[in-house]
Amino acid sequence: MAPGPPLHDEAGGAVEGRAEVEILGERLTVRGQGTPDYIRGLADYLDRKITTVREEGRIREPTRLCVLAGLHVVDELFRSREREAGLAARVELLLDRLEACLRETGGPHMELDGERPGGA
Repeated sequence: MAPGPPLHDEAGGAVEGRAEVEILGERLTVRGQGTPDYIRGLADYLDRKITTVREEGRIREPTRLCVLAGLHVVDELFRSREREAGLAARVELLLDRLEACLRETGGPHMELDGERPGGA
């Protein structure tokens, strides 16, 4: 997994980084949001995915390897988003049940600070 992202500075602005990386044995200079360590972590993760696709599929053509590895990473992202949405819905349901229980029992009335998961 890539290192945790310090993607924003103390003032909340985006951190711009630049890092030398190696993917498929080719050295590249990459600029983007995040620290150099974060960018290198992303590149290492992608390179490992490409290596896995190459070993599992016995594919050698670089463009095809990168496309297939990219699809694997996007699949992981979409599945992660689905899990996150499911967890947010579960938290929302549990909060609703807790609030209902508190109302029924005459327990302390509490206001939640900030936004509830799911933007409610």
